[in-house]
Amino acid sequence: MFKNLRDFLSYLENAGDLQKIEEELSPRHEIQAVMKYMDKGDGPAVLFPNVKGYQIPVVGNLLGRRRRLAMAFGVEEDQIVDEYYRRRQQVYQPKLVADGPVKEVIIKSDIDITKVIPALTHHAKDIGPYFSTAVTIAKDPETGVRGMGLHRVQIKDRNTLGLFLATPPLSVFLKKAEELNRPLDIAMVIGMDPLTFFSSVIWAPPGLDKFDIAGALAQKPIELVKCSTVDIEVPAQAEFVLEGRVLPNVRDTEGPFGESSGYYFTYQNPVVKIQAMMHRKDPIYHALCLFSQEDSILMDVGWAVDNLRPLREKFPNIKRIEFKEMGQLGVVQIDKKAESEPKEIIEHLLSSIFIKQVMVVDCDVNIDDQNELNWALISRLRSPQNLIIKPDMMGSAIDPSAVMEESTAKGKLSDINSHIAKVTKIGIDVTKPLNELEKYEKVDISAEVKANIAPIINKYCPNVKIF
Repeated sequence: MFKNLRDFLSYLENAGDLQKIEEELSPRHEIQAVMKYMDKGDGPAVLFPNVKGYQIPVVGNLLGRRRRLAMAFGVEEDQIVDEYYRRRQQVYQPKLVADGPVKEVIIKSDIDITKVIPALTHHAKDIGPYFSTAVTIAKDPETGVRGMGLHRVQIKDRNTLGLFLATPPLSVFLKKAEELNRPLDIAMVIGMDPLTFFSSVIWAPPGLDKFDIAGALAQKPIELVKCSTVDIEVPAQAEFVLEGRVLPNVRDTEGPFGESSGYYFTYQNPVVKIQAMMHRKDPIYHALCLFSQEDSILMDVGWAVDNLRPLREKFPNIKRIEFKEMGQLGVVQIDKKAESEPKEIIEHLLSSIFIKQVMVVDCDVNIDDQNELNWALISRLRSPQNLIIKPDMMGSAIDPSAVMEESTAKGKLSDINSHIAKVTKIGIDVTKPLNELEKYEKVDISAEVKANIAPIINKYCPNVKIF
């Protein structure tokens, strides 16, 4: 397993999956633009050693392809979910150590984030630079239980940040702190090993430390060090840590910012004051390209590992489930035994806030092939009963089609816990009717011929699967 970000980068470079861009580029729009276009092709990770105005390199598109997430796990792409569940069976609690590389440089006075960290300005109408990979860590003010999540962060000035804190557990921690009229201590970590970073977006039940998840995935305890000014522990091998406090009951305009959904949003959000910074002597800044393959893979694979096992327990005929479009589109493959199964699965999944559309297909449909999904939709949608439309469902505030409550009109939120709105959701059953299976039999090549040609296909088209 990779101990830190730079170990993973060395591995990617040796594997030919890291592209260096030697030209000097600005963190204001230019680096993000290159990352965006590099994401369109074969999509290697991208390293920018020459950043205009800074001595620190930027790396992006880190997990922009499933193959790199598979590399982080040390498995094949189609084994990620099963390997995730296998490793979750053994818990490795984090280990507190006295020191680590992230504490090589500690700054407690005259902090100026804007001069140290080459945070990117991502999109044409963004208000300014944002941290897109800052994993925010805090503790429950009542219980001391630690929680963390990936939240967008606007850099307002040298030591002031705007924080979009819309989801638990951190939104709950802030609410508790504000009820006590106390600031919420936080630490923002940038540049972690790939599995710890991936763990930050995994759903965890209340009370479960995500560093336990990260340790399980790494198959060893994650080493943590104490922060210098707040009572929070952070990964010892990280590149940067920002320590600060969320000011109680203070809101300020944050945005516009081009979100993962592909649209700009502006909100009234909490304000953070940074009081200390720790980093390596030669840090690397990890940036995430929003509205991209990497953005989608983090959420889609995260949703898959969150949902597959509980879904299979309730619906044992499910064979695979894939999420697309930032987890909002779920495609379920089943070996249907009863006509009621697809609708039950659809109803179950659409009850989630973030899932907006569900399609259920048969086992003869390759859910990795968009052409086959389109074919199933065109040829197997039989009647209005197979199309489920559910208006006024709870949805996400970064969905521009969401109907916001009066207090959240135009994205102007007065309450951090009201980042939820009403959306219309769709479920589509495109499975074959059980009494007409022969009518819907898919054309295919015989198993014998597939076996005979498999070596030829593997030789000339190694990325093509023989189904």
